[in-house]
Amino acid sequence: MTTLVDLTRRAHERYSPHPAVLGDTGWLTFHDLAAAARRIVRALDRAGVRRGDRVVIALGNRPESLMLDHALFRAGLVRVAVSERLHGYEVSDITSDCSAAAAVVEPHHVAPLTKARPSLPSLRTLIAPDAGDITLAELVGSDDDDPGDIPDPGVTPDDVAALMYTSGTTGRPKGAIVTHRGWVAMVRAFWAALPPMQPGDVVLHVAPMSHFGGSAGSAATFRGAAALPVAKFEPERILRLVEQHRVTVLPLVPTMMKELTAAAEHASYDLSSLRAIPYGGSAISAAGAARARDVFGDVLYQCYGLSEALAPLTVLSARDHADARTYPDRLTSAGRPLPEVELVVTDAAGVAVPPGVMGEVRVRGEQVMPGYWRRPEHTAEVLLPDGWLRTGDIGRLDADGYLHLVDRQRDIIVSGGFTIYPSEVERAIAAHPDVDDVIVVGIPHERWGEAVAAVVVPRPGADLSTDDVIKACTDRIAAYKKPVHVEIVAELPVSSTGKPARREIRDRFWQHRDRYVGQ
Repeated sequence: MTTLVDLTRRAHERYSPHPAVLGDTGWLTFHDLAAAARRIVRALDRAGVRRGDRVVIALGNRPESLMLDHALFRAGLVRVAVSERLHGYEVSDITSDCSAAAAVVEPHHVAPLTKARPSLPSLRTLIAPDAGDITLAELVGSDDDDPGDIPDPGVTPDDVAALMYTSGTTGRPKGAIVTHRGWVAMVRAFWAALPPMQPGDVVLHVAPMSHFGGSAGSAATFRGAAALPVAKFEPERILRLVEQHRVTVLPLVPTMMKELTAAAEHASYDLSSLRAIPYGGSAISAAGAARARDVFGDVLYQCYGLSEALAPLTVLSARDHADARTYPDRLTSAGRPLPEVELVVTDAAGVAVPPGVMGEVRVRGEQVMPGYWRRPEHTAEVLLPDGWLRTGDIGRLDADGYLHLVDRQRDIIVSGGFTIYPSEVERAIAAHPDVDDVIVVGIPHERWGEAVAAVVVPRPGADLSTDDVIKACTDRIAAYKKPVHVEIVAELPVSSTGKPARREIRDRFWQHRDRYVGQ
């Protein structure tokens, strides 16, 4: 069966003369990309990094991100890509958890990782643009021009290809395992869901390449499309780049799509080259999707997935978006399951419920993880013996098979496409010496869909301010996880069992809404 080693090698060979990625000096071909991958593999090998070792990548959208992916895939190394917006201490935690042999990071991560290095015995090399054991430029552009190909690492479809890090009720990071089989299944699902891609297509990466954008982009690269990485989301600039480079595929998170739509409504750029705008990561309102369709045309593809089950599990296709003119409820859905994905909605006992009835969404298929990295107890909580994954999402299937998501069993917050776990933020706030108790919930936010709110009880006699709470977060976690709303209260509401009533607090912010997820 096909592995990522096979897909990457074939792309390098088949599309050798075609553009692959936009670098500092112009377009690099697939031949150049293959050469960069060979140099990276040899540099990592000299540092003692071997097949099966984990490599943490905490980079923004750069050409080197794609080079690293191809190097890791060809060498049988394990890709551990995380948001470059994470705090350095969070990157250190993940590096420790997966016993990474190498970390390739942005400059702001270097000091925390260096400080933590005595407690990271597995970390053999630290790489950053202008620091570390070797620099990023030295990694990808060494003088080693040995034309010899990368030795076949001999991986199997069930070997680990990547870890997709998420958190849980304890707030500790855990890695969802993606096998070569699972990643290839994801690629094939994107091939089935999106218009055909080929050399000459250009994928503009402004959504994080570490997450949804990189997943969709992987499928495009393996069909010979070129990647145009953009580090910062600036709507006017993105529109200019689409026109300038005749971009055909533009993966986005819903927050970006809303802002890009607003910018395009007041611009006169030629966007006719666009053939697909896959979007996902969080919900979007029907009105927002309709506005985007009116501006960009019938090129929208909404994709649903999780770290534990890679998107696309369901797709709301361009045709579905167009049909929503006749069937308006369609735009409130996440689309229909792809043919290779089994999806059911069940009651609390795990029994499938009829169309229209709400329950927990469960999925099964090759895109589903085999488990969490070294977390058998957490794996058992969500992955059933027969292969069904409990997603923790609450939804319903309509009579036509479209999935409508309305709530989450888990307390996660999805803000601007980024997943935030209340427990992570609560731990950061609770570390402040003047905090006695805290509950964090997601609240509606016009721009981000959802945002973080913290309800905090100070210790008796303490003079705790909202600024103190914010600073406690700034010192420990990524900036996008900080609360936008802080309440200082004398006590938290409690449930009938005496536990803090998280749902009661959350419901207060979501009154008069028809679903408990951001739009």
